[in-house]
Amino acid sequence: MKCYHMTKLDYLDSINQFGLLPRSGDNSRLIQDDQVKVFFSEGYEGAIALYVDFSIVYRKAKEKEITLDDDLKGKILLSKDLEDYLGDGVYLSFDMNGIKNERNFENGCTSQPIASDIINVLLLEDITNGNITYSRFDIIHYMMSTISPEQITYYGEKYPDSPPFDAATKRIQDKVKKYYEENKEIIDVYRSGSYKLKELSLNEFLNYSKNKHR
Repeated sequence: MKCYHMTKLDYLDSINQFGLLPRSGDNSRLIQDDQVKVFFSEGYEGAIALYVDFSIVYRKAKEKEITLDDDLKGKILLSKDLEDYLGDGVYLSFDMNGIKNERNFENGCTSQPIASDIINVLLLEDITNGNITYSRFDIIHYMMSTISPEQITYYGEKYPDSPPFDAATKRIQDKVKKYYEENKEIIDVYRSGSYKLKELSLNEFLNYSKNKHR
């Protein structure tokens, strides 16, 4: 199983040196998960479900419907949209081999560090013109163009507050369907185009990125 983790460009040098280490950052705080873990999603389905949840919580925070600490609230209120709030970033990928997901397919987590030598960076190539992007916003909408809401099924570990799987599946599918409807124009760009998802190792990507910005 392929796993995905969103992160900022500024963090890649550190991740390349130390790997992904258990921590609780702003993205975890935004979805009110204060566990000190490495967080990830399983497959396109998990990445899509998590991103949709981010968009919902961001909107609620922006409209002051939920309570956040002052630092996080300030960052959100100063941002113009979710893309602006998250900033420049990428999707990392790694294989599940030997890694235990302690939660579920969407909000996956592990107490284990993830070694840098198994981590890749996703890139999206437009086959018609050869243009390449590593923007997480382009990549998540490409993923959405390949997966229907009905294909997303909840699964994971059973723990004291885990939801009934059937109810969780319906809730997630409904949220994803609404997001697809509200963002149909951008998703259709990738659905109607010709794109290919590629991966580079962290070292290769850092060299690629540095050369691109010279």
